[in-house]
Amino acid sequence: MARTACGTEEERASWWSSAPGAEAVFAGEMVVALTFLVALPGSGDSYGQSGGGAGVLFVLPIAAGVSLPLLLGLGFLHAVLFTRPALALARRTGRGAAAPAWLLAASAAAALAAWCSGAPFGAALAWIAGTGVPPLLVASLALRLGTPPGAVVARTSVATPVLVLVALATVSGMSDAGAFRTYEPPSPERAAYVGEWRGEGNEVIRLYEGGEAAVERVKARGFGGNGASCTGTGTWTARPEEPRYGTRAGVDIEVRSCPRWGKTWEVSGTAARPELFQWIGDPDTGDLRILRRTGSAEATHPHG
Repeated sequence: MARTACGTEEERASWWSSAPGAEAVFAGEMVVALTFLVALPGSGDSYGQSGGGAGVLFVLPIAAGVSLPLLLGLGFLHAVLFTRPALALARRTGRGAAAPAWLLAASAAAALAAWCSGAPFGAALAWIAGTGVPPLLVASLALRLGTPPGAVVARTSVATPVLVLVALATVSGMSDAGAFRTYEPPSPERAAYVGEWRGEGNEVIRLYEGGEAAVERVKARGFGGNGASCTGTGTWTARPEEPRYGTRAGVDIEVRSCPRWGKTWEVSGTAARPELFQWIGDPDTGDLRILRRTGSAEATHPHG
């Protein structure tokens, strides 16, 4: 049977063989991209949520295994829209440049749809076209060499875990070298806490210079609480950060009239715009409450 640059007539007649391994390549690069997304340290505040580090080594295999059918489905859809039409166009016209031309045109159309949803057109085009290049290159090379689709999938299945380990090693090395800008919470002096702090739902905490505190309509759901709100008076003390235990600076507020009151609040935000936050329940699944300072020490008074 005659063989051309695009494979044998039998191979070209097969829908799967028209773009050998394109689905697996797309799924593999999505796994690698997910690795970078999870492992890269965030530049914003996680509010004490855990993530990254060595735990990624355990989370990623589970996530990849659970999402594998979804990734393969997306890979098939991607091949139908990008890789297969590109190679079919190149075969029909006899021009190799037709394949990247289709990829660019299809990516531009997809980027336009993303732009209509509010995404930057240039960035969307770069990401969509970029993710389409590896499947197109691998499938085109496989056609030229006559590599069976199963062999391409097998090689991709071996290459993906290797690339994941390379990605993790790269992120770890760059983190150790200080290449990433990570968030550092402020550590205010005691005077910086004095003032009025407000949250959603008209929650208010007022901290006075003399150590008195007043709270209004603040949810009192400590661990095991029932969602009631707290309004009352009490006292507060500043608490320094303790790096050994991973504890941030913050304040402890005692309100005896609220038995379900969660007294510990930690600091977030920046030195210029500080915040106080508290988790109700587990930090990974609970309810995050944030208070922002809206008044200085002069704006509040114990008797005002």
